[in-house]
Amino acid sequence: MKKNRYRNNIGLPVLTAVLILCGAVLLAALSIVVNKNRISALAEQQRQVEQEMKLLNFEIVSLERKVGLLLDGARVQPILQAKGTWLQKLNPDAKAIIHLKPIPAAKVVVQSTEAGLP
Repeated sequence: MKKNRYRNNIGLPVLTAVLILCGAVLLAALSIVVNKNRISALAEQQRQVEQEMKLLNFEIVSLERKVGLLLDGARVQPILQAKGTWLQKLNPDAKAIIHLKPIPAAKVVVQSTEAGLP
């Protein structure tokens, strides 16, 4: 009787090494794909944030223009004068913006302290 023999030259150690090598290559390829997907997702989020920032900046500029038009000095000054406020136009050459008038009671206190009264 003739026995069938297994005549393959590839042994168990070589087969194990090939399987481990293929597994490592597959894991490396999988990690590269996962990292690229994560990077593309982050890039998409960044594009969305930049687009929202552009829209918000446009809204800010348009609101500043609107406020500038509504609070123009030529429009506000008559309204304030009609309300009876004491506001006056600012003089750009002035060294001080606020000028306070002396209080008459302060003169009396100064004079009384000079005279030696408490």
